[in-house]
Amino acid sequence: MQTVLALFLWWMLFGAERSLTGSIPAATHPFHVSVTEINQNATARTLEVQCKLFTDDFEATLKEVFKQKADLVDPALHGKMDSLVSRYVRSRLQLRVNEKAAVLQYLGFEHDREATYVYLEIENTAASIRSLEGSASLLYESFSDQVNIFHVTTTRGKKSTKLDYPATAFRLDFE
Repeated sequence: MQTVLALFLWWMLFGAERSLTGSIPAATHPFHVSVTEINQNATARTLEVQCKLFTDDFEATLKEVFKQKADLVDPALHGKMDSLVSRYVRSRLQLRVNEKAAVLQYLGFEHDREATYVYLEIENTAASIRSLEGSASLLYESFSDQVNIFHVTTTRGKKSTKLDYPATAFRLDFE
């Protein structure tokens, strides 16, 4: 139920206000949440990972962690930010597939309205994913009310979970 509430709040912030006003809300958002979607591509034998974070929160955290200005919107700084985004996300998100450590390959990021999407991939995954374990602490440096939501889709089904600060570990079984 808490996941449904968090998703509703996410939609209210990103969808409803934009559709009513046609612009980005002027006030900062009252909660801190990220959504990570992990989808199995059985044909390519990969897991496709997409992290969605509020851009302003992500920039503030990158600035705090790396002690330099972070601007995920300016196209001229995209190359420089690529390095920071990759280093940050790969150090705060680790996954294990079928109890084996997985290597997250960073593919890139893009900014869309008030969100930043980070794309990663895990190659050479098993055809049958029985379990997915994760360790995540995205934006925990900056926000003690941070919630990280995970939606995982495999050939064996769909499951979701969430981590409320300071929790960092989750496990989903698909047997």
